[in-house]
Amino acid sequence: MFSKIFYHLSKKASRKNLEVFISNSLQEACLKKREHKVLNIGAGGEIEKFIRIYFNKVYSIDNDKKRNPDQLLDLCDEKFSEKINYKPTIICCFEVLEHTHNPLKAVENIFSILEKGDMVLVSVPFNFHIHDEPHDYYRFTYYGLKMLFKNFSDITIKKRNGWLESIFVNIIRLEKENNLLSRMFGRLFLLLYYLLLPIILVFQKIFTSDKLTTGYFVEAIK
Repeated sequence: MFSKIFYHLSKKASRKNLEVFISNSLQEACLKKREHKVLNIGAGGEIEKFIRIYFNKVYSIDNDKKRNPDQLLDLCDEKFSEKINYKPTIICCFEVLEHTHNPLKAVENIFSILEKGDMVLVSVPFNFHIHDEPHDYYRFTYYGLKMLFKNFSDITIKKRNGWLESIFVNIIRLEKENNLLSRMFGRLFLLLYYLLLPIILVFQKIFTSDKLTTGYFVEAIK
């Protein structure tokens, strides 16, 4: 029981503001009164369930058949655009780019299947604990994201959280280690994080920094 509670709290801290970002972006898309087809890159899980709240036509791809995607397909596939037999108007790519072998090719493939005015929503890590080994390859800066998405006509990049929160989150992620003491230390900091969160947020407003965060959100329009 306690393990599940710690798991839920840790995930909530690690993915802070992700659901808010998705909700705000998809609600805005809904207001445009279009019959959207949504492609979710990285099948299943809580994120896809959340996306399906807003849209009926949601399709998924993944290169792991255990995740039960609608289509088994690698985002970096050289013939990606030929293998997608529908035209999505919104593409969601959350917590995926760091696991691709070639992020530049991945973004090029996303760009290739969108029409002008269509949108891609992305979340990526920056200062964040290594996860899902051995398939965790990249971290992304604000400027790296601007370069990756330079062909899009309109790009908005937002920090996931503040500098002090990112420090806490990385210590919290010790909860994922094999060492028992590390896990206990991570869980201690998880509790401290939620107890001290109001103070942490005040500190971040007083002592500001744009150079440290656990990750970024990207909203790009073709």
